[in-house]
Amino acid sequence: MSEVVYENEKLKVYMASEGAAIKFSFEGCIDEDFHCENLVGKNPAELHIDFKDVKVINSCGIREWVNFIEKLGSAVPIKYNNCPQIIVQQINMVDGFLSANANVETFFAPYFCEECDSEHVILLKGSDVATGVAPTQKCPDCNASEDMEFDAIEKQYFHFLEIKKSA
Repeated sequence: MSEVVYENEKLKVYMASEGAAIKFSFEGCIDEDFHCENLVGKNPAELHIDFKDVKVINSCGIREWVNFIEKLGSAVPIKYNNCPQIIVQQINMVDGFLSANANVETFFAPYFCEECDSEHVILLKGSDVATGVAPTQKCPDCNASEDMEFDAIEKQYFHFLEIKKSA
């Protein structure tokens, strides 16, 4: 059962227990109004962060996020899940957005179907991209015989996976 543990006009954070782990689910906009004091100090065996419903993160929100991650410390393993493209971009660009004790388990990736001229974001697992190559995907709309095209530069989009391998 999830409970709201943080709320402002643009952001809600829900918390739920998952065995010995705590799961935070973020919904809305992470910006300068995000203050993490209520979220720090829970001391779980593991922390799961779900970004599925994050719509926006601005530069001030990125600063607040990095501060939040630093305050959590390095003792607790962190798993990022359902990272939308805006979060993947920040992980790739901002040092500290993904700490040394954190891993991206699942994230959304852009694909394009030439057959029906449609764009899709597909949920992938980090393990799906172990070689740095986007896995093949069929179009969920038209199910064309041809696979969809990965709609980004693989080396850039999957950079965060390489960073974790070298760490």
